[in-house]
Amino acid sequence: MRTRSRNDEEKFLRREVILDAAMQVFFSKGFEKASMDEIAKKAKLSRSLIYVYFKDKIDVHMGLCLRAGQALLRYQEEGMAQCKTGIEKVYATGEAYYAFYREEPNLFKIMSMKLGMLEEMQPAPGNETPYQLEMQKFEDQIMHQMVLAIESGLADGTIDKAKVNSPLQTAMFMRGSLHGVIQLQDSTGSRLFDRVDLDREGLIKYSHNLITATLAVEEK
Repeated sequence: MRTRSRNDEEKFLRREVILDAAMQVFFSKGFEKASMDEIAKKAKLSRSLIYVYFKDKIDVHMGLCLRAGQALLRYQEEGMAQCKTGIEKVYATGEAYYAFYREEPNLFKIMSMKLGMLEEMQPAPGNETPYQLEMQKFEDQIMHQMVLAIESGLADGTIDKAKVNSPLQTAMFMRGSLHGVIQLQDSTGSRLFDRVDLDREGLIKYSHNLITATLAVEEK
């Protein structure tokens, strides 16, 4: 494994400082009102130096999304490492997603912010920045892991083949459902939970269990 040179280490640390500052600015101002000047001020760096590392505000946000993608992938890999069957892996991916939200709430919010700005975040083919290309790679890896979990369950007989039209389609549904429910119950999201007797964490676990049970082969 190649170790970083002193120059590379300094660049890495400076980039992390910029991203930490950007996260604070995005959350306090909102993405639309945030500016590169404010990010530079928060990071205590010159505006021109910020542009050495990031093309624009969207690119900075994509750098944060990359951080989130790396974390989520790590949670998934660790969660699935001890699983023996496909249905266990499917359950583990949901557990990993919830753990990511619970333990890395700011990164979850950054990822949710990205989903809310998909059109703005999508560059024309060939115009992607390094951060956008790297984030796409991690997004693909996250989905690939979920697809492999479903394919594993189909192969070992723990997932009902009649309930899966396409492993990729099913993986997309799983991720969308889990993300949507988590976002719905979040304290910064719907106020419905403040008016009804419904446990937020209980809803997440119920949704997670329901998805897994729907895919699993029924015991006779």
